[in-house]
Amino acid sequence: MKNNKYFKSVIYIALLILLFFIAKDNVSAAYSIFSQTDDEYTKISADYKNMNENIKNKKLYEEKLRDISDDAYNFNIMKNIRQEQILTILNEFLSISSVEASSIKFSEISDEKADDEVESALVSVSFTASYNNMLKFIDEIQVCRTGASIKSVRFVMNDNDEFYGTIDIVFYALKMDEAYE
Repeated sequence: MKNNKYFKSVIYIALLILLFFIAKDNVSAAYSIFSQTDDEYTKISADYKNMNENIKNKKLYEEKLRDISDDAYNFNIMKNIRQEQILTILNEFLSISSVEASSIKFSEISDEKADDEVESALVSVSFTASYNNMLKFIDEIQVCRTGASIKSVRFVMNDNDEFYGTIDIVFYALKMDEAYE
């Protein structure tokens, strides 16, 4: 009987040791699972915060872009340089001042600032006009609100008091996305 009790005690102790090691492994595995879950939660939380910040920044950027676009519209500054828009403006100036254009030449569009926010295009207009009409044409360019400046004026006068000349005009525009025009 003592032998049987001793044998039962040894079995109980062996079972307890076995249970201890199994429980230890299960606790370790459970801790590992919780640790992985916590790491995943931290990563997902950080990604969510970054996305949320990006959404806020995008909204702020779009609001500022709309404000700039509205200001440009109020000042009548071109949003992008388009030849057809420049031709319309020049046609208006030529009609108002009764100047005949014999040719209009466009140069390449170029960036004016290092941060590429402003672009410009040089337009050369060859014309025929009287002296007063030529001055009216120059005045129209100077007072226009479309972001244009006169780079140079060259002209000669013939015997009939007609002026033949070329005027170089630089048109400026804000570089903006098509969606905000």
